[in-house]
Amino acid sequence: MNIYTMEQWQADGTFNAAPGQGIEDAVYNEMLNCVPPKSLPSETAQRALNKYGIPVHAGFLMGEPHSSDGSGPLYMAFGMNRYKQKCYFYLGLSHAEKKLNGIYYYMDCMNAFVNDGLFPASEFADDAEAIRTAANYEATLHKYEYKDGIRTADAVLYETRYY
Repeated sequence: MNIYTMEQWQADGTFNAAPGQGIEDAVYNEMLNCVPPKSLPSETAQRALNKYGIPVHAGFLMGEPHSSDGSGPLYMAFGMNRYKQKCYFYLGLSHAEKKLNGIYYYMDCMNAFVNDGLFPASEFADDAEAIRTAANYEATLHKYEYKDGIRTADAVLYETRYY
């Protein structure tokens, strides 16, 4: 697939890159700067790797929805990687990351962990069970509180002795 350029975009009359297609840096920057962007969800970056073979080092969602489905608004997603040179990509449509609310445990460990290591407190009976689980995985355990996606409290409950 060819790199989608500003000239193509102008000729098409509307943005028409295919999901997974490389885009020119001018296209990426135009999309980034036209409205305030949203954060690129980690699951969108993971999908780019799994579906298109694109490792994403940075990216964003357009600040305005493109369309919607039964799960809510869909945003155009863009990513970049920095191997030998910067490469930019259109990643298709994505939902925005859900804003966290409540108490969560974060397990910081070397193992590949589901949920990016972040678990709702309701998945554990209490702090002691979360600490036992962290110790089993040789993970440092943090307890976070979120309000509307912003971390408002943070405590280290257990530090692993192994690093």
